[in-house]
Amino acid sequence: NFNNNIDLKTYTLRGNVNINLTKATELLVRLNGSFDDYTGPIGGGTKVYRDIMRSNPVLFPAYYPPGEEYKFVRHVMFGNYDRGGYLNPYADMVKGYREYSRSMMLAQLELRQNLSMVTPGLSFRTMANTTRNSYFDISRQYVPFYYRLAPNASTGGYRLDLINENDGREYLDYNEGTKTVSSVFYMESALNYNRVINDRHSVSGLLVYILRNRLDGNSGSLQESLAFRNLGLSGRATYGYDNRYHIEFNFGYNGSERFHESNRFGFFPSAGIAWTDSNEKFWDPLKKTFSSFRIRGTYGLVGNDAIGSSSDRFFYLSDVDMNAVDRAWTFGRDRSYTKNGILINRYSNTEISWEAAYKTNVALEVGLFDKVQVMADFFREHRKNILMPRQSIPTTMGLSAPVSANLGEGIGKGIDLSVNTNYAFGSGFWLQSLMNFTYATNAYKSYEEPAYNEWWLSKVG
Repeated sequence: NFNNNIDLKTYTLRGNVNINLTKATELLVRLNGSFDDYTGPIGGGTKVYRDIMRSNPVLFPAYYPPGEEYKFVRHVMFGNYDRGGYLNPYADMVKGYREYSRSMMLAQLELRQNLSMVTPGLSFRTMANTTRNSYFDISRQYVPFYYRLAPNASTGGYRLDLINENDGREYLDYNEGTKTVSSVFYMESALNYNRVINDRHSVSGLLVYILRNRLDGNSGSLQESLAFRNLGLSGRATYGYDNRYHIEFNFGYNGSERFHESNRFGFFPSAGIAWTDSNEKFWDPLKKTFSSFRIRGTYGLVGNDAIGSSSDRFFYLSDVDMNAVDRAWTFGRDRSYTKNGILINRYSNTEISWEAAYKTNVALEVGLFDKVQVMADFFREHRKNILMPRQSIPTTMGLSAPVSANLGEGIGKGIDLSVNTNYAFGSGFWLQSLMNFTYATNAYKSYEEPAYNEWWLSKVG
């Protein structure tokens, strides 16, 4: 006996503790746990409703009530038609149940240190965080017995014929579903400086070191069972003068386990400037109409290591199957001796590296009558080193596995436009509106493809 009504229980546990070790030192402890226990139909509520919409509501009933002739039948007599291949949503809903259990635990320890005794505005923090996730589900079900209505020639009435006598069963089976276990460790340390000098000069600086390590407990392959790791040092420096002129510089020096040691780390800088014209003295006569006005621009390089698939991410290592069934060979006097062969799945390629995007943004921010804010952002992105499979390697080279390389290039550009309106009425009512408009185009600049004779087959452009 079982009850497969939807029943979901969620438990949460949370703890936040701040400890002032000294006047300048603070220790933070964060604990967060979430636990789910679920019981319900095997396919879930969504599948039940989808099956209802796809089934015929008048071809047969959900089930037949057992009459005198079937009083010894101990199972539900579900309805169906012809050979039993039609959807019966009721039978699928009640034939079994599914259970799952999910748990997530997060623990974080953070230390914050005020370093104003060294210089005003300087502070330091370091944090370590671990997240553990687990999930499993199981299902138990029987195979419904389906009946159809057929004419009874001897009585002139109708009888019920059992459609799947040999396939149906009254007992529950047991099926194990998905099992996932994962662990993530993250560490971050940051040195921060923020100060205003003589009410005019705003200076800030930030250095951040990060380390990330992720493991999957049942990844299914040797390569995916190895840790996903990233390491990096990032920095930002800003300077502002009198809320009018602003300069910012950023950099990232990041490392990824996907690439060979000669290409493992990449340096990605960026810079930006802004001029707030409306804070200039010559702007005062215009402030009634143009309440704010700012021009800003940025240019920078961004790196991406999330290329390829998780099962094919160590590009600098060859992948060879030493026991390939597809390369088996049978020999011997009676051809009764078989040995599996060797198959190359991937060749070593130490040249594959970061995908890079050169980004340019120029923006204009205008405030009108202290009620309307208009922002127009013109952007352009030139993406290089896109990972692509090679198409121009001749088969006469004798390679048995595909080869990929950082060959692709693409260009995207466009405009983002937004208009925000805030208007307050004297009676206490207010009106707010937001409008957005985006226009963007993208094009292939370099694409690995055969040398087509017809121009329209090429993706370039």
